[in-house]
Formats: sequence, structure tokens, C-alpha cells
Amino acid sequence: MADTSAPSRVLSAGFGAGTLGSTLSSGVVPLLFLFYLTEFAHVPPALAGLLLAIPKVADMLLDPWIGRCTDGWARKAGNRGALLAVTALVLPAVLVLLFVPTDSLALPLRVSLIGVLLVVQSLVLTVFSVAHTALAGDITDTITGRSTLMSARALGQTFAGLAVSVLAPQLVAAFGSGSGGYLCMAAVLAAASALALVLCWLAVRRTPLRAGVESHATAPLLAALRATLRNREFYRVVLILVLLGTSSTALFAALPYANQHLLRAGPENLSALLTPIFVSLLLGVAIAPVLARLLRPNAVLGAALLAAFAGVLWFAAGPRENVSMMAGGALFGLSCGTLTVLISTLAMEAATNSSSRGESLGLYLGILFSAEKLGQSLGGIVVGFGLEWVGTLQGTPAPAALHRLATLFVAVPAAALLSALLVVLPLIARNSAQAIKDNNA
Repeated sequence: MADTSAPSRVLSAGFGAGTLGSTLSSGVVPLLFLFYLTEFAHVPPALAGLLLAIPKVADMLLDPWIGRCTDGWARKAGNRGALLAVTALVLPAVLVLLFVPTDSLALPLRVSLIGVLLVVQSLVLTVFSVAHTALAGDITDTITGRSTLMSARALGQTFAGLAVSVLAPQLVAAFGSGSGGYLCMAAVLAAASALALVLCWLAVRRTPLRAGVESHATAPLLAALRATLRNREFYRVVLILVLLGTSSTALFAALPYANQHLLRAGPENLSALLTPIFVSLLLGVAIAPVLARLLRPNAVLGAALLAAFAGVLWFAAGPRENVSMMAGGALFGLSCGTLTVLISTLAMEAATNSSSRGESLGLYLGILFSAEKLGQSLGGIVVGFGLEWVGTLQGTPAPAALHRLATLFVAVPAAALLSALLVVLPLIARNSAQAIKDNNA
């Protein structure tokens, strides 16, 4: 069994450094890469949206298999440290390669090269995410200990998201707003990512393999996948994760266009819009464990999704002024911070319950991260095709195009959050009815 004591602060900090590094190496893709593809790599918007979806299709096909394979690789090595070491080398390198100028290449070759790099980044990120998250089960076997590690994971991810949102536009502006500026920005983020990933590896490399690994002859992958369908609670969390990812990715993908064409501001203004989101994310991450202890988890999910929905409407449909958008973004970020911790904790608990019966924890985590990337993919696809519907934004955009852009900016993230609410609300009603029944009894 894993150590039941609470993880030390040093170990928790090292664990959190892992998601800090992985997000530094990957977070700029959903934030700026669609804009980079259309404006500097000269890829048509619809094709750019599909290009960003290609690695997500690969994830859907391969992530469960990769998640299960990480168990086998870790079992042979005796721990998960070797997997973290490999990803610490690959992820920063791929980030730099993604922003190497390719506009001189023919469009088919350009798209193929970028597509391969995106697939490599996404699959290696899956290896890291599964191995890193499964480490929580190796470190401690208590829900309190895992909650502490999941909070550290969320804090590292949020700090990195804040750093990327603040620094990436500023670095692009500092190094020049052309493709060279984007390449230098990627190099700086890659160096910081490599440092954080190495610190994580140093902290956890000697953690013995203890939890969630199939020790006997395994069933075929399809049979194992079918067996996971019995875990309805896990798949309910997965569906909410997909919808939340769709909403947030669509919002961030459309934001550079809204900043440039609706606010008529430069890339540095993105920092002003994004900073309140990620600062409030940190607050949401901090208060999520407290809320989960005081209230029923489904009630917290519903309230946070409703607040996120209100934040999107305020952020995207309110006055086109920085102050108003910053306020709406803060509400959206606070809600997403709470949801991030709650969803990851509930998913980890549901997956761990099944792994205690001999199922592969890596398989469940592979499914989870595949769902996370699916949500990100759907957001990018819808925005990419939505930009085709918006029409040309070059030069002086027509008023009709600006109106369609404003509609796109609001409709996609709001619709995804509303769908997530429809998933959660029946559960809240059921729990409330059960609570009344218990009280009457």
C-alpha cells in the first residue's frame, strides 16, 4: 500500500512543478496557435481548425492504449520517473519546432509538418499526464493526500496558464510581432518548461510503483474499455470535462480576434484581459477543497458551472471595454478554478475505485485525458469553422463580419457550459430528493 501520511510540502511542490512545466510547453497552443496559423503560417481558418483537431483524433484513438501502456512501461522500470524524464526532453523541443517559420513551404507540406508536430506534442503530453497523475496513487492512498496533490497539480497548471497568458503576448511584442517574435517567445517558454519538468523529476523520481498497475495477464484493450463503461460516475465526470474544455478553449481561441477587431487593441492587451482570469483561477483552486467539504460535490459542480456561464455572458456580451471584460473574466476564472480541482478529484476517485478491483489506472487516466483534449479540439474546430462564417477580417472588416465575430465569441462557450449544466442539474435534483427522503426517515 502507499504511504497514508500526507505528502510533504517539498514533494507537493515538486509534484506541482510537473504541470507547471507541461503547461508552459503546451498552453500557448490553445491560446495563440490558431491565430498564429491563420495570420503568420497563412493556413486557411477552416483548415487551421481541422489541423488543431488532428492530434485530438489521434488522442481519441490512442490515449487509452497509451495510458494502459504507461503501466507496463512503469512496471518494467519500477517507477514512473523514466517516463517523466523522457517527456521533460521532448515537450520543450516540440514547442520550439511548432513556431519555426514554415510559410515558405507549399501549403500541403506546411500543414503536414505542423500536423505531425501537434500529434507528437499531444501524445507525449498524454504520457506525461498519465504518469504524473498516477503518481498521486503511488505517493498516498488517502483521499486527503490525493486532494492535496491534485490541488498542487492544479496550482502548477494555473500558475503556468497565468504565466503564458501574461508573458506570451508580451514576449511576442518585445521580440517583434512577426513570426520571429513568436519563435523567440516559444524558446523562452520552452526553457522555463524544461527547468520545471526537471525539478518535478528530481522530486518524484524515486517514488516506488505502488498503485493502479495490472500485475496479471491483461484482457484485450477493447474488452478492458468495455469494462470501464460500468463506471458511470467516471463517465459523467468525463462528459462534463469535455464540455468545460470546449467552452474554455473556444473562448481563448476567439479572444485574440476579439481583442484585435472588437477592441481594436494590440497583442499586449491580451495580458490585461487574461491576467484576471488566471489570478481568479488560483483563488478558485484554493477554495475548491473547502467547498467540496462543506457542500455536496454535485451542488458545487452546478453552482460553479452556473457562475462560469454568467462569467462568459458578462465577459463576451458586456461592454467592449477592458474593465468590464476583466470583471467577467475574473468570474469565469474563479469558477473554472473550482471546477478544475473538483473534476480532477472526482475523476481520480472514480478511477481509483475501479483500479482497486484490478483494472488499470493508466487506462482510466488515458480516457480522462483523451476527453480533456477532445473538449479542446471541439472548441478549436467550432471556432475555426466559425471564422469562415464570420468572413474576412483583413484590412477594415465589414460591420456584418464584426457582428458575426461578436456572436461567435459568445455563443460557442455559452452553449457548451449550458450543456454541462443540463448534465449536472438532474443529479442535483436527485441528490436533493434523496436528502429529503433521508431526513424524513
